[in-house]
Amino acid sequence: MNASEVLEYLINLSEIKAEQTVDTIKAGNGSKPVERAAVCFIATPKVIKAAHEWGADLLITHEPTYHDHFDDFDGSEIEVEKRTLIESTGMTIFRFHDHAHTAVPDMIHYGFLKALGLGYEYYDKRFCTLETPLTPLELAKLIEEKIGIKHVRITGNRDFKATKLVLFLGACGAVNHIPLKEGKAEIAICGETCEWKCCEFVRDAAELDHNMAMLVIGHEGGERDGMKLLAERIKDELGIDTKYIESEEVYTYTD
Repeated sequence: MNASEVLEYLINLSEIKAEQTVDTIKAGNGSKPVERAAVCFIATPKVIKAAHEWGADLLITHEPTYHDHFDDFDGSEIEVEKRTLIESTGMTIFRFHDHAHTAVPDMIHYGFLKALGLGYEYYDKRFCTLETPLTPLELAKLIEEKIGIKHVRITGNRDFKATKLVLFLGACGAVNHIPLKEGKAEIAICGETCEWKCCEFVRDAAELDHNMAMLVIGHEGGERDGMKLLAERIKDELGIDTKYIESEEVYTYTD
């Protein structure tokens, strides 16, 4: 298969086709034959170099390569240096984002819940019901252990038992607190969030004796396990030698 055929195959895994999709080739040639495919959450320079050293013909990323949702190349210094690096590898890069989320089940949410061992059968359109109640603190520790996140940030009441979760993995803007506000969930698990709006609402609610919490895990922490599953699926279904390459969290810490 060539790179364009792999992309077409992945897009067709979703019955819902995005009209203005970002799932397009970002670098290289779509006609390039693919014997080895690398998969990542985001194509950092370290990831690009690691994929090339492994011998990848194709690199599949979930997030943008050029710091813009549509990968509009602006010709600035960092973008030029990154493009030069990519061109030196000869790899083709495409993004697989929209159709990963419109697939049924959502590949990213499925991968996250599978990694946690919570069971996707209890998931319905962002909402998940726990079989065994957990406190926000217990759930945060589980996420750190199973997902490998260095620190999960918690706001709200962290010590009450809860069963109703809502997932806002990735970057969902300033709406992460709405299901909590409407009583549809007790814990929101978020990638990126708006602190002054979402987190402060949850803190106010907790200080007014309401049981709700928000766990902020970072963008990559919530989405990389879905891409790991994608790598396994490409290997199993297309017979292409495939490897997931870790880009690591964007933040470092003092401990």
